[in-house]
Amino acid sequence: MRSTVLVVLGLVMAGCAGKETYSPAAGATGEDMFREACAECHEPKEHGSYFELDKEEATATAVAEKISKGGFMMPAFPNIGSAELKRLSDYVLDISKIE
Repeated sequence: MRSTVLVVLGLVMAGCAGKETYSPAAGATGEDMFREACAECHEPKEHGSYFELDKEEATATAVAEKISKGGFMMPAFPNIGSAELKRLSDYVLDISKIE
């Protein structure tokens, strides 16, 4: 069982490997960036939203920080500039369920 979990975890992490070098095209929309850099690992939940965020997490600043720094299994995206990061963060909030 443990080896199965490790294999699955390795495959998931490999799928996101290399994303930290992602740079959006000039003028990319939040949806464009999400499709190019995020959709491979993030899929909609049963209710149609991609993320379930607590009210404290549901700010453009909090989402931008998560995108920039990464997290447990999520790579960091340091090459997304501030204007693009704002568009992507706003898009993530638009496709999230806020609780």
